Amino acid sequence: MQKLKAAFHRFVIKENGAVSIYVIIVTLLLFLFNAVLIDFVRIMVAEYQVEQASKSAIRSSFSSYDKDVQNKGLFVINPGAEQPAEIFDKVFEENLTVDESGYYKFVDTKVENTSFEPNENRTFSNTEIVKHQILEDMKYKAPIEFGKVIIDGILPYTCTMQEAEVYVDVAKEVDGLVQDRDESMDDAVKHLLNARNSLKDAEGKVNDSARSTYPNVDNLEDARAQFPEYEEEPEEEFENDLRNVLVEIRTKGNTAKKELNNAVKDLEKAQRINNNIEKKIGDVKEDVNQKYNNLSSNNCSDQALTEVEGELNDLTNQISEYVIEKSFFTSSISKTKKAGKSVDGGAPGNSATLLPYVKYQISDFEGFLNGPHNAVINNIKNHFDTAYTDTKAAHNYADNNYEETETGDSGSGGSFSDALSALNKIKDIVNKGMALNTDYTTYNKLKDLVTTYGGASENSAGDLDLEDAEQGSQDSFDMIGSLFHNLGGLAKDVRDEAYINEYILTRFASDNELGLFQPSSYPDNFLFINREVEYILYGSHTPGVNYGYALLELTATRFAFNFIASFTQTEVKAVPHPLPKFIAATVWAFNRTVKDIEKLTSGEEVPLLHIDRMRPFMTDYKFYLRLFLFMHPGGDSRINRIQAVVDNKTTQDIVEAPTYVSAKAEASIDLWFLPGVMDMLGSTGILEGSVRNGRYYIEKEVDYSY
Repeated sequence: MQKLKAAFHRFVIKENGAVSIYVIIVTLLLFLFNAVLIDFVRIMVAEYQVEQASKSAIRSSFSSYDKDVQNKGLFVINPGAEQPAEIFDKVFEENLTVDESGYYKFVDTKVENTSFEPNENRTFSNTEIVKHQILEDMKYKAPIEFGKVIIDGILPYTCTMQEAEVYVDVAKEVDGLVQDRDESMDDAVKHLLNARNSLKDAEGKVNDSARSTYPNVDNLEDARAQFPEYEEEPEEEFENDLRNVLVEIRTKGNTAKKELNNAVKDLEKAQRINNNIEKKIGDVKEDVNQKYNNLSSNNCSDQALTEVEGELNDLTNQISEYVIEKSFFTSSISKTKKAGKSVDGGAPGNSATLLPYVKYQISDFEGFLNGPHNAVINNIKNHFDTAYTDTKAAHNYADNNYEETETGDSGSGGSFSDALSALNKIKDIVNKGMALNTDYTTYNKLKDLVTTYGGASENSAGDLDLEDAEQGSQDSFDMIGSLFHNLGGLAKDVRDEAYINEYILTRFASDNELGLFQPSSYPDNFLFINREVEYILYGSHTPGVNYGYALLELTATRFAFNFIASFTQTEVKAVPHPLPKFIAATVWAFNRTVKDIEKLTSGEEVPLLHIDRMRPFMTDYKFYLRLFLFMHPGGDSRINRIQAVVDNKTTQDIVEAPTYVSAKAEASIDLWFLPGVMDMLGSTGILEGSVRNGRYYIEKEVDYSY
């Protein structure tokens, strides 16, 4: 017991040597902590090296892109170049085995394994991938050009263009209808006059005084005067003459009735046309306003074109005044029908109207001869006077209250035949270009490629009649109305579409210097090598057609702006009436359009509006292509055509060429101290790697795309 107390005292209570033991314990703990810390730092350094080496390696592997594709601002790994997986392996290893001779190697990272896997769903055939690359390429360039076109070039003329389209459409729709209505009314008045004259021709038989001697009868008064003699000594000649008088009255009455029926038909036709004119004007205004409903009135120019805009509105209102009051037709038809009933109000035997009564007297001629002569004659005269009076009133009302529409003439402005002469210059070239019989090989290849990339529907140009100047003017404004409608949407929320359009214009070919009217420019003007933009825009695989479409829309667009400018020209301003002014404006606009197209296709610029007092906004052919791209929103079809054109320019098969890769890299370092501790830290999630055989293994996965 005594020995136990002594030992306890020596080791627990007695202080001799105690400090050394504590120092040893603390030192051991510090060593363990420093050992773990050193390996931990080495692991962090190694992980950073592996991460940087893998990123550098994958960037290097993407350096083997296809240069033909890169020329179009797009990137794919070149299938014909050095394998990107080999580049990745090589660069990754070189970055981890840096020559550090002469220096102490704190971290000796060793390459263990690598893998390089292209993403099969993110190849050049993926429409969204290509679209993303286009947007990345254009996001700093497109807004400038887009703003120039929309804000400065087009939108200031929204209201004027809207008024012009209303005027053109109303004039086109109403012109023929007004002529048809005038023709129907002219026919109706002629029928009324014929009915009136027919009855007038019979008036002598009814109302002339007696002038013949028995037994000759020329009119009803002759019969009245001679009836006493007939009763005393009947004569067959008297009977025949009296019957002939009644028959002639019946014949003239039948003619009048027929003419009155025809007059009613023509009046009702004119009424329907008049109603149609009113409806057309309302429909046109509604349709045009619908096109422009997504454009704010703030877009309108409030100074430069105020005068033209006001004149267009006035002209449309003048045409609206061509609609005749409905009461005129109601009254005219009513009066004419009343006259018809006065002439023939029913079946024979009806004593209230002319023809039935006369027909009855003829069918019951014996009763007439033996009956109350004076009463019958008086009735015939009364019925005739009523019929003639009503017919005369119907004729006078229609003739006096309807005036044929005063359209005047176009003065020195010319006729539609003059506009047609200008259109023929363009039509001949377009038809010749669309009949091109070369370039089939190129377009067949493009067609196959488009199908490979997903297919694409064709965008045809709008209908532009080059054989009817009046219809051509309306077609032109239909196109320009669609353009403004699409621009309204783009200005709000379709940014990506604008960027893609600008990419097409800056990366693909569209020659504007060959000169459309130069004989030497054919067939080069229509070949695909000079019309890549037009192909992407319209997508026709028939040689020559795409440029033909562009020319049609160029003609329509230039006509629309020239039509507005025409109202500042002397020869158009001199025409007072709205419909002839429409003709004069159309002629001037088409003639000016031909001159503009000649300049635009020869590398020159033309002002958007040929108005002297305005600061000119100059435009070139590329400006209009930009508008046409807005006019035809492309979607995936346009991307598919871009893919086809890019593919056509490279010698490699890039359909499945990757644009996105996932790579994995594994490396390891040896652990200097306590591998078990590092393994424990890895299993708890503090470290990402694992420990095997005294080495720490690091895995990194990196994704990369162009």
